[in-house]
Amino acid sequence: MNYNIVSGRVDSQKIIINKQELALRLKTETGYENKIINECESELLKVVDCKYAFVKVPILLTESDVVDFGFCKVKSKDLYKNLLGCKSAYIFAVTTGLGVDRHLAKLNVLSGAKCFITDAISSAFAESLCDYVDKQISENEKTKPRFSPGYGDLPLEIQTDVLRALSADKTLGITLNSSLLMTPVKSITAIMGVIEN
Repeated sequence: MNYNIVSGRVDSQKIIINKQELALRLKTETGYENKIINECESELLKVVDCKYAFVKVPILLTESDVVDFGFCKVKSKDLYKNLLGCKSAYIFAVTTGLGVDRHLAKLNVLSGAKCFITDAISSAFAESLCDYVDKQISENEKTKPRFSPGYGDLPLEIQTDVLRALSADKTLGITLNSSLLMTPVKSITAIMGVIEN
């Protein structure tokens, strides 16, 4: 199947990191700041390459908690419940790019503390990039909360089909290993149902 895939880049300056998400990942109080955290964030912003891709597909909710996306079928009680009332959904992915992977690998050798902090910041950054794309999609249509593979009972195995539907290797440079983990590491896929008027 050929889908009308929308893809592009986002200026990293447009991404506002969710402070609660960051605090959760750093295991600190919301709003906690120190010089090293600020340094790590500043260094991270030099290497991020924010990319996204999304496609709108028709869906069918069949019996026994099965969702048919056209390009694949998946059995998931949680996703089925999330998509109730929807006839279409957006499939999307975001990534912060390979530069972040390289930066984290370098920090892992140089400074365990900076590596931990930067890893937390880059995870929060990826979530905030997801929020940004989510908001762009939701400007023109009413949507359900996004739902990602691996959440609830939605199997990670769907990653293969989701990334294929987005031509993610070409549009985003995302690949999947045999353990179903994505490279670049700070990449997220999601499904977002469209609420019918």
